[in-house]
Formats: sequence, C-alpha cells, structure tokens
Amino acid sequence: MMNLDELLKAAIKDPSKRSLFLQTLIKSDVYVICKNPVRQERGKAEGGIQLELITIQNPHGDIFIPFFSSYRSLQQFAKRYVESYKINCLRLFDLIQSASAVLNPNSYGKEFSSQEIKSILMIARNLKIKAISYNEADIISYRPCEHNVSHITKAAHKFLSKQENVDRAFLMEMVKGCVKPQLLLVLDMMGSTRKLFVPLSKYLAKVTKSSEHLCFISMEQDMGKKAADTVDPFYVRKKRYFER
Repeated sequence: MMNLDELLKAAIKDPSKRSLFLQTLIKSDVYVICKNPVRQERGKAEGGIQLELITIQNPHGDIFIPFFSSYRSLQQFAKRYVESYKINCLRLFDLIQSASAVLNPNSYGKEFSSQEIKSILMIARNLKIKAISYNEADIISYRPCEHNVSHITKAAHKFLSKQENVDRAFLMEMVKGCVKPQLLLVLDMMGSTRKLFVPLSKYLAKVTKSSEHLCFISMEQDMGKKAADTVDPFYVRKKRYFER
C-alpha cells in the first residue's frame, strides 16, 4: 500500500487518485511548525490544544499555513531545527478552518483554501469521521494580552467615561485555533451595541497599531461572558450618587 507521500505524487499526476489521497490524508498524522512549544490546558480533552503556527506567503501574496506529510519533509523545508508537532490532519483542519494551508511547500505539494478545508470537514462529519469540533466557539480561547496595550486602554477609558450606558470594559487576546491572536474588547453595557461600537472603533483606530486587530463584543453574549472571566476590567464606571 502506498504511503501518504506516494499517494500525493500519484494524485498530482492522476486526478482519479485524489479521492483516495484525501481519504488517507484526513486519517493520517501530519507535522506542523510551531512558533512556541505546544500548550494544553489541564483537565481538557486533546481538542483543547492550542498551536501557534508559522505562516508563509506565496508569490501572489496569499498567506498559507504550511504542514508536512513527514518529519523529513518538514526538515527539508525549515533547513534548521524548529519546534514541531505531530497532529492528525483532520484535527489540524478543524483548528485552522478559517485559514488556508499548503501541504509540503517548496516541493510536490497541494494548497488547501479555507473553503476547501471547510468542505473536507463537512464531508468528514457526514461520513462520521470525528474531528475535534465543528462548533467554532469551541476552538476559541482567551488570555491576558502578551504585549503592552496601555495605548488602547487609556484611550478607551477616556471614551467610555463619557458613556453612561457602559459599566465595565475588559481587554484580552482572543486565540482562534492557530490564527494570529486578535484583541477583543468586551463591554458590560446596556442599549444598542451599534451606536456604541461604531464611534468607539473609529476613536480607537487612531491609536491602534497596524499589527493590532481589535474586535468588540457585549457581555450580553455568552462568548463575551466567557472572555471577561479571563481578565480584570480596565474600566469600571464610577457609581452615581444614588447608587452608593
């Protein structure tokens, strides 16, 4: 029986072999390059794993996450020692479904768009082949910001102090699978989120850096409540006289 590398070569030459290649691929272990060692929270199933993976850019400017059919293929690509991790391919696809990936870059390989990855996950689900999770909320985790964000919190504090409908505000990093962490601003508020989020986002756009992607959510949503549990609020509205 052909191994994954041989099936990939055969699929490139003969389109009729692609189905067998994909069926084998999603059941196989593949290798990925990590920026940092793999971390896994205690008490969680393996599905709770978080990987910070490198990305590469093709000549057209498209961003991909590289993964490899063997450790040897990974070494040939990296040309030096790197942190790596072995993971079932279907589980990897489930973690990176909002991104695109390329198998064995700089060699005989194959690109997978985010739409193709989602289609593979859907087919796997229909065939009852288990992946980590098909619920996007399950692959999102939250953590305190790993770099200084005082330029954002100071500006947000100044803006929010003039908003009577906001009681508290929280800022943390949101990690979705292995995609680059985003900044998430959670607001404990009442009233229309649109009327608050639009002017607030325009105000904070003046101070956020080009590398910072800021998202907003209300604590009325379960996702907002879960995220707010990870950090202390950077803004708490002063109590009015009749509230004391």
